[in-house]
Amino acid sequence: MKLSLAQKIIKFFCSASLFEKMMEDSKRYRFTCSCGKESSIRDIGGIRYKAAGKPISGVKCPHCGKFSMQRIYKVD
Repeated sequence: MKLSLAQKIIKFFCSASLFEKMMEDSKRYRFTCSCGKESSIRDIGGIRYKAAGKPISGVKCPHCGKFSMQRIYKVD
């Protein structure tokens, strides 16, 4: 998997084990686009680690390419 610029910066400042934990946790944070496809924050190049709440963020769907505001939620 190719890392985004944000992920590369975080990787530079973290230990390898902490970075792996962050990437694994980021797979659990997801959003569902209006096209019906579900994607993780990690899939779109982001990192979310030990976060709380269900924020609304502007994201670009990797499936349809549409940019929209989406609610981010955690899947356990």
